[in-house]
Amino acid sequence: MRALLFSLFVMSAPAHAASLHLCPQSGAPARPPFADTVAEDGTRLRWLIDEHKEGPGCAGIALPPGARVETLFPLAPHEDVDNTILLHGRVRDGRFAVSEHLLPSERPDTPQSGRMPLGVNLLGRMQARAFGVEERVRVRLEDGRLAVDCGAGARPAGALLSGPWFLPRARLRLAASYAGGAGFALQAADGAHAARETALALGALPARTSADAAPLRLALPAALDRAGWRHFVLQCPAQAASLTLHQLSLEPDPSAAARAPARATWVWQAADWRERGAALLDWAEAHRVRELFITVPFRDDAVREPARLAAFVRAAGTRGIRVLSVDGDPHMVLPERQPALARLVRAYAAYNAAAEPAARLAGLQFDVEPYLLQEYGAGKADWDARYLAMARTLRGAAGSLRLELVVPFWWDRKTALLDALAPLVDALAVMDYRTDPTQLTGFAVPFLDWGARHGRQVRIALEAGEIAPETQRRYVRAEAGQAGELLRLRVHGQQVLALLREPVAGAPQADLFRLQSTREIDAGATTFHRDKQALLRLLPALEADFGAWDDAFGGIALHELR
Repeated sequence: MRALLFSLFVMSAPAHAASLHLCPQSGAPARPPFADTVAEDGTRLRWLIDEHKEGPGCAGIALPPGARVETLFPLAPHEDVDNTILLHGRVRDGRFAVSEHLLPSERPDTPQSGRMPLGVNLLGRMQARAFGVEERVRVRLEDGRLAVDCGAGARPAGALLSGPWFLPRARLRLAASYAGGAGFALQAADGAHAARETALALGALPARTSADAAPLRLALPAALDRAGWRHFVLQCPAQAASLTLHQLSLEPDPSAAARAPARATWVWQAADWRERGAALLDWAEAHRVRELFITVPFRDDAVREPARLAAFVRAAGTRGIRVLSVDGDPHMVLPERQPALARLVRAYAAYNAAAEPAARLAGLQFDVEPYLLQEYGAGKADWDARYLAMARTLRGAAGSLRLELVVPFWWDRKTALLDALAPLVDALAVMDYRTDPTQLTGFAVPFLDWGARHGRQVRIALEAGEIAPETQRRYVRAEAGQAGELLRLRVHGQQVLALLREPVAGAPQADLFRLQSTREIDAGATTFHRDKQALLRLLPALEADFGAWDDAFGGIALHELR
C-alpha cells in the first residue's frame, strides 16, 4: 500500500469543461481546479481543466461528456492501481478535500517473514517437527496449539519449533501457557548451535494440570544470536509424558532495566520558554519530562537573544532538565537550501561556544518531513539521497553537537537510508503516532533494533495533540455499464486522479471508479488527545518494555501533551 500527500486546489470546474491538459508551468494564474506535478526531467507541470484551446507545450485528453471535476491530484508515475482507490479527507465548504490517497494492492501476498512479533501466539505461524533417533515423539500442531506425546527413552528427543523470523535485538523472554507432566524443558538455538545440533537452555517446565495459570516466563540467554535464531526446542523427559502448549509468545524482558529513560516534549512557541519559563519547568518536572525541544528565534544568522536563552537553559539545568533546539521545514531537504541550513547550525554551534557550560544547548533536533512537499515522489529526484545530503550538511556544521532527526514510523523499510544515517546522527526520534499498544510497539521495534545495531539512541514519540477526524471514501473499478465518480487519466507518462461532482456513465479514455463505501476514521487511533490520562497510564509499561533495548532506547517524547 502506498500513501502520498499532495497540496490540492479544490473547487468546481465550469460545467462546459471538456478536456484535461498537462502544461508547463508558466507563472500565469490558473483557473481552479488545477494541480502541480514534476516530470522525470525536473520540468514543473500543471494539470488544468481548460475550456480554451491548448497552449504551447500542452498535451490534452478529452473528459467524458458532462463531467464536472471537483478535485485533481497527481499520482506518481510509478504508482500502480489495481481495483481499489482509497481517498482520505474532509468535507470543506461542501467539497471533499483530499489529504491522502491509498492504493491497496490485490496481488497475492508473499509469505510474511522478518522480525519475530511481540505479544502474540507464535504457534499459529510456526512449524513443528519431532526429533530423536529413538523415534519416541508424536507432535500435533493445530489451531495455534501444540500437543507433544513422548515415549520413554534414554536419548535426547522432543519437538523443534521454527518460523520465518529473526529475533529483535533486545533482552527477551518466552511466555509459555501449557498443561502437562514434569520433566519438559525449553531451549533455543541460533545458526551456530543448530549446526552442532545443540541448544541453549531456557529452563524447565514444571508439571501443570491447567493452562489457566499465569504464563511461565523464561529469559532468552544473552549468548543467543538474535539475528541468527533458528528454532526453539521443547525437550522431552526420559520418562513417558505428554504436554500441550496452548500459547508461546515473545516479550521484552524488563527485569534488568537499571534506569528510567528521560521523557521529552516539544515547545513550539518560543514565548512559552521566553516569557513563561518557570511555569514550563514546573509542568515538565511534574510530568517527569527531562528534555525540552524548544524553538529558538534568530536574527542575522545568530541566536537573537543569547542571554535570555542562556538564562532559561541554566534554570532548566538546576532542575535536571536538558534543553535542545528544534527546527523543521520540509524545504530544508532541497539542495538550494543547504547553505542557509549550514549557517543556521553554525549559529547554534557559535552560541554554545560562547556560553558557559551550564548554559549550553544539549543538542540539535531537526524535524524535516520531505514527503510534505508537493513535488515529493515525482520526477527523477532521489529524495532519500537528498535527505542524506541534508544530514551530511547538518553533521558537518554541527561538529560535536548532538544531532537528532525526526522520522516517521513508516520509514522502517528504508533500511539503506537509515543505515547511511547512522554515522551522521546521534539519535532518531520516531513519530509512532498510534494509541494501540500493540501497534505502536510493533512500529517502534525496527527502530530500536536499528539503534542497538548501530550504537545510536532512538526516542519513541507519541501524539497527544488534536487531530480532526477524517472520512475515507472507497472507490472500486466500475464494471461495464456502471457509472462512476472518479477518473484515472494518463497523459505523456504522467497520471492524475479526477474526482467528479456527479457520476458519469462512460469514460473511454480513462479508468472509471465508482464510490463503494464511506466511513469515518476516528482520530482516536492516532492521538491520545481525548484521553491524555490514558497516555500517562500507559507510559510506565511502554518505558519498561522499550527499556529491554538498554542504551538504544532514548526515552519517550510526548507531542502536544500540554
